[in-house]
Amino acid sequence: MLISLDDAVARLNQGDLVALPTETVYGLAGLALQAITVRKIFELKGRPSTNPLIVHVNDLSEAENLAKLNDLSKRVCEIFWPGPLTIVLPKKDLIPLEVTAGNQTVALRAPNHPIFREILHRLKQPLAAPSANPSNRTSPTTATHIAELFGDMAPPTVDGGACTVGLESTVLDLTNNKPTILRPGMITRNDLQLALGEEVLLGPHIIQRINKVGQTAGDQSPGMSDCHYAPKTPLFLHAGTKELLESAQLSRKDLIIVCTAEERNVIEQKDFSCLALSISGSEREIARNLYSVLIQADKKKRRRLHLVFSHSPKGLNRAVLDRLTKAAVQSNIQI
Repeated sequence: MLISLDDAVARLNQGDLVALPTETVYGLAGLALQAITVRKIFELKGRPSTNPLIVHVNDLSEAENLAKLNDLSKRVCEIFWPGPLTIVLPKKDLIPLEVTAGNQTVALRAPNHPIFREILHRLKQPLAAPSANPSNRTSPTTATHIAELFGDMAPPTVDGGACTVGLESTVLDLTNNKPTILRPGMITRNDLQLALGEEVLLGPHIIQRINKVGQTAGDQSPGMSDCHYAPKTPLFLHAGTKELLESAQLSRKDLIIVCTAEERNVIEQKDFSCLALSISGSEREIARNLYSVLIQADKKKRRRLHLVFSHSPKGLNRAVLDRLTKAAVQSNIQI
């Protein structure tokens, strides 16, 4: 059910859940400081209570009410907020432990979508808002996706159009001596290092996961679960079209996903069904279209999905590969 912005504010004030657009993906929002509302989010998503939520605020001053900020975290917010960057900081007592999965840290973000920001402004309260999808499923980047993913259980939704980023935010841990990326996203390690003038580390689980599907990682922040972002149809990753076409796994009952129109032409010439994530292979276009294409592929009800990703795992490509390796049941990509 689509609702107006005014209706969304009224429902949220009553402790109800509403799906809202952000620049990254649509979020399932509820009042972050009400434990009973937070538990509703976990229940509707089927999300493990060990997986913390991101708390959304309008600006740095609101963040200071919820977490203990130092000079570096203030500088990060001044540079990158509002935008697709989440920071992890020591929490203040105001934040319920239900939000943080029992941790003494909280993940905070100031979204850069006019609808979400207007709602935060009217509520004058922070909102907890993980992606508006059943736990471990593909994240929604349009209002239509939410109805398709939840079916009869779909929450009331404010339609804000297609998300412009298409991947969840970068998560940056600022609780240690060195800023550390816990989840890659649109804001890359290089972006952060250039802006901050200091080294930014990659969480070791990121490289481990890209190199081996199913690598164990803890839930220090949202988005660190091993199985996540997955379509219903089993997804297999491949490093190139040649390797895929020679694979014994490939069947005419399968659907192939590639990154460029050129690759799609190669596959279609072999009489396989194929979808492309982009025309040119642009990193931003691939990221923006990833979830939408996976949801579209799922609806075709094929035996398997095969996705060819031959790009170097750097910059924004690292974020795409992070999502794909969590979604895949098997990867033939070696780094």
